[in-house]
Order: sequence, then C-alpha cells, then structure tokens
Amino acid sequence: MEQLPPGVLGVALAVFLYSSFCLACGIFFLWLFWVHDERKSYVAMLGFFVTLHTLASIAQQIHTMARWRSIKLAQHEKIVTHVGNPEMNITGRSLGADLVLFYIQYYSYNVESMLVFFWAVELVNSIFQLRFFKLYRLHASLIAKASAVVVPVVQILLLRFSSVKNSTVGTILLADAIMIGCFALGSLLLLAILGRYIHSRISLASFSVRYGRGTSGGTHGTPSGTGTNGMPRPRRRAIYDRWLVLRFTVGFFALGFFQLVVIGFQLRAVSLNNRANVPAEPDLSAGRARVDFALFAPAPTAVLFAFLVFGTTRNLREYMWNLLVPRAIRDWVEARARRKKEAQTAAATVSGVHISVVRDVEVAHGGASLGMQDFGAAGRGRDGDGKSDEYPIWDGRGVMQNPGRGGR
Repeated sequence: MEQLPPGVLGVALAVFLYSSFCLACGIFFLWLFWVHDERKSYVAMLGFFVTLHTLASIAQQIHTMARWRSIKLAQHEKIVTHVGNPEMNITGRSLGADLVLFYIQYYSYNVESMLVFFWAVELVNSIFQLRFFKLYRLHASLIAKASAVVVPVVQILLLRFSSVKNSTVGTILLADAIMIGCFALGSLLLLAILGRYIHSRISLASFSVRYGRGTSGGTHGTPSGTGTNGMPRPRRRAIYDRWLVLRFTVGFFALGFFQLVVIGFQLRAVSLNNRANVPAEPDLSAGRARVDFALFAPAPTAVLFAFLVFGTTRNLREYMWNLLVPRAIRDWVEARARRKKEAQTAAATVSGVHISVVRDVEVAHGGASLGMQDFGAAGRGRDGDGKSDEYPIWDGRGVMQNPGRGGR
C-alpha cells in the first residue's frame, strides 16, 4: 500500500470490496446450482467462468495495490522497448504476474461467449424441435461444452507462441474471432426465436420452451424439507421458469455489450501503439492510479449480473428464502400476509357490491325483468320499501314493465 499515491487507497479498497461482494455472489450462485443437480448445465458452467475471471481480477487488484509504483515503472520500460508490439494491443501494458492474470480473464471471456452461443442453440432446438438435435442431443451437448473449454485454450496459445503475434491485423482477428462470431450467430438465433414467437401470436399457435424440463432438478421428485445436516433440502424442481428466454436475452446482450467494450479498448490501443504516443516519463499521478483501479470494476460486475439474471427464478428465490431467513421471521411474515389477505377478503365481503342477475318472469304479461341487489342490503329498495331495484325491459307486446315496482 505504500506505493500508492496519497488519496488513492480509498478508491482501491472500494473497488476491492465491491469485487469481493461480486465474488461471494458468484460462489453462492455456483452452490445453488450444485445443490439443485445442475452442475453440468450451461448456466452453471457460465457461473463458474465468470467467477473465475472475477477471482483473477481480485488477485490482480491485490498485486497492483501492493506494487503499483513498481508496476508503472516496469510498464513504461516495456512501452519504450516494445512499442508497436501487436500483443500490447490486446494485453495493454501488462507484464509478469499481471500478464498471466490477464490471460486467465481473457480466456474466461471467450469461454463465456461460446457457452452462451451453444446455450442459444439448445434453446432454439427446444422451441423448433429439430430432428438432428433430437437424435444426437446428449452427444452434441457434451461436444459443445468441451469445445467451449478447449478452443479458447488453443486461441491463447496461438496468440502467445505463433507467428500471428507479429501481425497487428492477425492478432486482432484471432483475439476477437470467438467473441465476434458467437455474438453475431447468437443474435441470429435470438431473432429466430423472436420470429417464432411473433408467428405464434399472429396464428394463435402455442409457444413453448421445453429447455430444462428434462433436467435432473425436475425429474427426481424428491420432496422439499430438511436434510440430515439440518439444512433445507432443495425441492428437486426445474430451476428454469417461463421467463427463461427473456432472462437469456438480457444476459446475452449484456455479455455482448461488455465484449464490445473490450474490443473497443483493443482498437483504441492499436491507434495509440506507436512511438509518437510514448510518454517521456511514467505517469505516477493520483489521477492515473484512480483510473487504473476504476477499470477493475467492470469485470466482477459480470458475475453479479449473472446471479441477478439467472439465480433469481421463482424456485431459487423460494429456496433462498427458506435457507437464509430464520424460521421465526418466515412464520411472522407468512402469518402477517395471511391476516392481511383475510382482512381484505372480509372487507370485500362486507362492503363490496356483489351483482346478481335476477330473472323475474311474469306469466300474466309474458315479460321479464333484470334486477340488481346489494348483498349487504338484500331485500331493500332504493326507497326502503322492501323491493329490489330492477331495470324495466320491454315485454313481448312492446309495453315497458317494472315488475319490482308493481305495474307497467
């Protein structure tokens, strides 16, 4: 902490505490899906990798807080000696341990992109029920998840050790190919889902998302209750709700926006990576330090957003309510809600106006009348004469009647 400029420690600690809170949300998010037997699902894998890149970001923050001045001096030396290096357009000025932590985060970003894309493919299949995916659903899912983990590793190795790193264009294309490709194709899949939904509304056909109905969380049928360790047992119901497509769409475009920001920083770095933009001295000001720590905040936000979007379905909210809230408080809240509901029902019964339709047929005149009564004052007319208020109608002979008033 001694290497930080005066007045910067507060900003650094604020970002660190925020990142730690996001990390705690990510760990809790993973635990929720683990206890609901969804540990191999796309959303659980997505939660793992956003938590991983948050953990790497926190480690980089700690390293930066401890050695900020030394890091800035080493970064300036790297800029001077390696100006124009295409890799710096991706990694910025990172070196040493920070470079390793950066690549862990960048690897996670690309895994997240592929997971979200393959998840979109399965959502489309659950709606359109494509024959090919029906036949090879299990194998396709396993291959997709394995590809999402392995392909970004190959990408990072090529960025680090192939001749591509000597080309600015090649480095940018290789670094951004997965994120751009998955975002573009995923957008087309979401448009297909939207088109199917609009068509179903126009043609009055059914629109059903079958994804998640066959998950282990919804097939065991284990009742809820208390486990042997005294903790609430999950209900073993599907954790996805009817808002799955909307939740996925929000998460998809939020992730896409974050990735576009990352790509924007890379393109900006390309324009600045030249000798004319190399400063004569390293910037060791407090303002520079505040900016450095503020730039750590967006990465941990992803795991918080994932928790808010995918970890707040109805079944998960019920489980968290039973798990986190003490029983005495739950009983008090539920009893209060019951009393309020009973009071509202009683008030509606006593003071509400209940409308009944009374058909009074006069055989002598062949007519009929429709009456309205207030149940709270049944049998009382508007003038207190014991007769109901009725709307006169025309009888079969074209003569207006009001039987309740006793005449034509």
